[in-house]
Amino acid sequence: MSGDFMKAMVYISGDTPTTGDLEMFKEGRERVGLVIRVRWIVLGVLAVYGVIPYIFFQHSSADLVPITTLHCMIPVIAWCVVAIYNAFFHFSHRWFANIRPLNQIQLLLDLFFVTVVVHFSGGAVSWFWAMYMILTLEAALIMEKGSDTFAIALGATLAYGGVLLFEHYGLIKSVKMPFENNLLQHTLSYGVIKWAWVTAVNFCLAAIGVFMMGTVRGREEHLRQLVMKDSLTSLYNRRYFIYRLTSEIQRAKRYKRQLSLLILDVDNFKEFNDRYGHLAGDLALRAVSDTILSNIRRSDGKQSYEVDVACRYGGEELAVILPETDFSQGAIAAERLRRRIEAERDIALEESTMYVSDGTRQEVPGVTVSIGVASYPAHATDTDGLIRAADMAMFAAKNAGKNRVMVSPRHPLPADPQMA
Repeated sequence: MSGDFMKAMVYISGDTPTTGDLEMFKEGRERVGLVIRVRWIVLGVLAVYGVIPYIFFQHSSADLVPITTLHCMIPVIAWCVVAIYNAFFHFSHRWFANIRPLNQIQLLLDLFFVTVVVHFSGGAVSWFWAMYMILTLEAALIMEKGSDTFAIALGATLAYGGVLLFEHYGLIKSVKMPFENNLLQHTLSYGVIKWAWVTAVNFCLAAIGVFMMGTVRGREEHLRQLVMKDSLTSLYNRRYFIYRLTSEIQRAKRYKRQLSLLILDVDNFKEFNDRYGHLAGDLALRAVSDTILSNIRRSDGKQSYEVDVACRYGGEELAVILPETDFSQGAIAAERLRRRIEAERDIALEESTMYVSDGTRQEVPGVTVSIGVASYPAHATDTDGLIRAADMAMFAAKNAGKNRVMVSPRHPLPADPQMA
């Protein structure tokens, strides 16, 4: 299957996915893959269980009278059907970007076949009602929304209740089972009590599953932030910067898009630290970082995420990745950011911010930045080359007098009235 066909199949809407989207798709596919593997294990356990009754039914004490061909064929057919569609999902789930409908289809198919097995294994006296709990746990694992898990629990309740009701009123013929009191299949009070028990257990399990997975995902996100974020500035750290820039370049290559990289260096930062102390330097870095974070593009939908990615590249050097942005747009964005940081400095001076250093109160001015701009593919086509181009442009800005924006020299700074 060609790459173009795959992209057309996955992204039917025609929208180019962001790197954040691609990461979420990857996580979703990994969870689906896990459930598919677990389903293979469950099928293996059921196959072993099927062999055990076959062996013990050879004993003279076995109740063979109720056993018919139906008892043997239906479970085998159901097992084979589940194995077939699980094999299909096993090899095809990576084709889909929108994982949620795929998960819903899997769960509904599982729900249908569990209900079929429950009916043909005795309905009201079936031991297989416990399989509904496995479906609820499966939903809690792969579905992002807790409501989806409760919907599966409700579906199991309705399906099981429907089987009991239809069997009780003779709308479908009940299946007699060995070693069981089959009169219970037509006893209304027993059917209602059994249904209530299955319902209570299933919804309790749904609540536990939703709570546990919510806790796990919350802790995963917290750990992810600890690994990715710089503790001082709350920007992404250097490791994540390299990873994300590489991912964005690959995405730009795949979808024939552009992106820009800004590298910012705080002007005269060493002298600032020497004069006012490292704590003041930390405050200045945090102030610049906060200004950057409040002036980059964000998507504030139900799942908010940053379109632009701000990082601490190292020391007093910061970086901003601007997806879907050519070098001229990147230069305009950089100039606006530089002016905003300079304006924050003027505000700080007006407020006469004070800092205590060795018992002496001193006025601490704000800071300015020099910014270098480079773009893919105009200035480089790989991660190292793009960083090098932006870094050289930043040093050119510092050498030209600091507190200014420079574009990588292959292209001149575009004329823009806002930058005059």
